[in-house]
Amino acid sequence: MAPRGFATIDFETSGLAPSRGARALEIAVVHSDADGVVTGRWDTLIAVDGSVGRSDIHRISRSALTHAPAFGGIAPRLLRLLRGRVVVAHNAGFDIRFLVAELALSGYHVDHPLISLCTQRLARTYLPGMRRSLRHLCEVFGIPLDGAHRASVDALATARLLECYIANTADRALFEEALDRAAAAPWRPHPGTPAEWYPREAAVAHSTWPSFARSGDATPPLPAQRGPAPM
Repeated sequence: MAPRGFATIDFETSGLAPSRGARALEIAVVHSDADGVVTGRWDTLIAVDGSVGRSDIHRISRSALTHAPAFGGIAPRLLRLLRGRVVVAHNAGFDIRFLVAELALSGYHVDHPLISLCTQRLARTYLPGMRRSLRHLCEVFGIPLDGAHRASVDALATARLLECYIANTADRALFEEALDRAAAAPWRPHPGTPAEWYPREAAVAHSTWPSFARSGDATPPLPAQRGPAPM
């Protein structure tokens, strides 16, 4: 059985709704233990057909995706990273819609309840009256958010926000119930052939990263907590 814990996800996408043809361009996953402490992180660009949308926001160009795997290739590892864990996101409805839609396009249909928590909604409980954007909530807790709209940056900040929520509550019943339910969720293996994940740094190494994204905070350094996906 997979260890109890959280898997915080963040997508960068070509648009706002998969129902309108928008696709996932990048995903990051951050593992945290039952106390919310970050234990590992992974991210990859994702190849798509068609438009990449607002490159001025997410700084992902079509050339950056030249060597990236399709979603069907990253899905086997992604499901191993999610198995047994509570899926966490900021504005979770957005990310979960893309997760379910991309899995369906790759031939995998989620046939069990997906146990999730939304750090944006949780702010109503832990920071009532505050603005609930990720940037503002991170400022309240002193969490760095340099390079927003990069999946790995946003996912790590969201995971740290979750850790602050957990650390600042005496009643963990909500989190414990979610952890127990997620541990029992029956994720099936993905039938696809696994592909190597391809983070933004790999695109830079291949010289396919756009010149407009090479300066500023497009690729800020992150803590060295990468690791292999659980088997």
